[in-house]
Amino acid sequence: MIRAALLIALAPLLFGAGCAAEKADGRPWVRKITFAGVKHVKARDLESKLGVETTNFLHFPKHYLDPFTIDADRARIESYYRVRGWFGAKVVNAEVFPKKGPTNQPTEVDVRFSIDEGPLTKIADVQMNGFAPLAKDGDKLMREFRAKLKVGDRLDHELYLEQKAILEQRLAELGYAWAKIDGGVEVNRDTQEAVIKMTATPGPLARFGYVHVRGTERVRQHDIERHANIKWGSKFSPDDLEDARGKIYNLGLFSSVHVEYEHSDEDPTVAEVIITVKEGPFNELRLGLGIGLESQRTDAHASIVYTRRNFLKGLRTLRLRLEPAWVAIPAFWDAQRTGPAVLAEAQLTQPDWPFPAAQLKWTVGYDVGIEYAYQFHGPRTSLGLQRNFWHQKVQLGVSYNFQLLSFFNTDPTILDDPKQAGALFGYVDPYRLGWWQEDLALDLRDHPLDAHKGVYVGVTLEEGGIYALGAFQYEKIAPDLRGYLPLGSRVTLAARAQFGQIFTQGDLGSPITRRFYLGGPNSHRGFNYDRLSLQVPSGSPGIPPLPIGGDQMVLAQAELRINVVQLFKQWLSFAAFLDAGDVGAPNCTSDACKASHYKTNVDLTNLHYAVGGGLRYKTVIGTLRFDLGVRLNRLGPFEADGTPNPDPGQRFAYHISVGEAF
Repeated sequence: MIRAALLIALAPLLFGAGCAAEKADGRPWVRKITFAGVKHVKARDLESKLGVETTNFLHFPKHYLDPFTIDADRARIESYYRVRGWFGAKVVNAEVFPKKGPTNQPTEVDVRFSIDEGPLTKIADVQMNGFAPLAKDGDKLMREFRAKLKVGDRLDHELYLEQKAILEQRLAELGYAWAKIDGGVEVNRDTQEAVIKMTATPGPLARFGYVHVRGTERVRQHDIERHANIKWGSKFSPDDLEDARGKIYNLGLFSSVHVEYEHSDEDPTVAEVIITVKEGPFNELRLGLGIGLESQRTDAHASIVYTRRNFLKGLRTLRLRLEPAWVAIPAFWDAQRTGPAVLAEAQLTQPDWPFPAAQLKWTVGYDVGIEYAYQFHGPRTSLGLQRNFWHQKVQLGVSYNFQLLSFFNTDPTILDDPKQAGALFGYVDPYRLGWWQEDLALDLRDHPLDAHKGVYVGVTLEEGGIYALGAFQYEKIAPDLRGYLPLGSRVTLAARAQFGQIFTQGDLGSPITRRFYLGGPNSHRGFNYDRLSLQVPSGSPGIPPLPIGGDQMVLAQAELRINVVQLFKQWLSFAAFLDAGDVGAPNCTSDACKASHYKTNVDLTNLHYAVGGGLRYKTVIGTLRFDLGVRLNRLGPFEADGTPNPDPGQRFAYHISVGEAF
């Protein structure tokens, strides 16, 4: 979707980036940087350490030649080699090759560095002292260090510093809060050999003392102490300190949060925790305007969000949200169905209730909406409890949800047969839906919003019925698996697999608003939003076929993401993807369903396939994304066995959105 609010938000960023662009001042711009004599390091990595920069293939922004930077880059190159074991490396020459323009003046240049790498320095010995008192833990730490820096290997000074820091971190994780690792590297330039010397001073095993909060003005200190959830007398752990910092910062109350520790005046084995915060604004108002464009749906909308933090004290947050819109199907310029859409809700979040580290969230709202087959309005509410475990990597949530809707302007196809409306379409008017929901996730990604490596495993369960005050009796399960594999620093291979199944009981089928649909920027990109499901012809002229969802879903996606070039210090990336999936029909037992070719189970041998590519630009507000999906199969109205295909003949689908697909 294209959102005007997004463009408004980007305007200052782009303006600021443009103002920061380098001025030419009569200097030629740098076209290319090359290296001679480079054998043992990667030229691309070496270039990334230089002050001189090449101009990208778009010629925007241009980077101009600075002779002083060239001289400084000599020292940078030699330093780069020294920390990697080539202590005798020298830049023997730095040359600039100008290319003259129409005025016979150089307008662009190529830069070449000639390098003599010299002999390699190798590790002759690794001496480690002070680890014996740690018994098995000390032996393990020494083995791990010597496995990374082996005798006879090239001396990599960056690796040495990294492993030295890891040793201190590992000692802290064992409970030695004030552990120190002293040492150094002795290099014999005549023999090109190095001796690594390490001495550990673990200090006493530590335990946590009291938590002290500094910098608060309006927030009660004991609320922060409780939210940090650091237990007095428990074993010292740096992970617990980082968890506390993250939880406090995520409250949104503070512009900065620092968590440190120091010796207790009374007991040197006790680590007193010092939390220093700086309060930010407690009231926030966000306004936005936007336009949504899909091939089967367009809308113009606004957004008003008011947030009051530390509402009535106790760290709780009140968020009021109003999003009015006007929707046209399939488009404003060819409107067959139009109407308002409104999302209005109030959400109250209370952390640390009913026990520390838990979060209670209560939402009440009223919705007015328009879908392909109907329009609706009605209230809803949700009461949920969430708790994170294992340093925020495991998330567990339980909620109760209730929604009451009234429909209007419903498509005649749905209203023709009231019995089929409930069984096939999952439609009753008024529509009373109540369900319990459980969410469980294990998140081992490095960055949840833009992952480069790691794994995510999640599952959502729903149970609806009379016991939840709903008219529909059903159970729903939807597992989700995602994996991210780095192929170098700029390339990520991402994959996702999803499955979903709904089980129904009683005369009514599954509720139409809780069914599975595929299609859209974060789903199967060969289809537009929610278009991949069983479709039935509309009873109104000019209206596209109506997607009614299904009770089973399969989706598999693979995507190759490549950071191509930096524009204004933000990556412009390309992605190529393959999406495969399908949605089975609702589990309907009516005579009309039995006479049709509707299949309730997905045929894994005949999925809908789509390939495509897209561009991403990473900004401070998220990744701007454009994708074009191309369907490869099932473009005819029916398969050979009579199975109907959704949106026949529509090979292409485009998607504009914010954030990665998964």
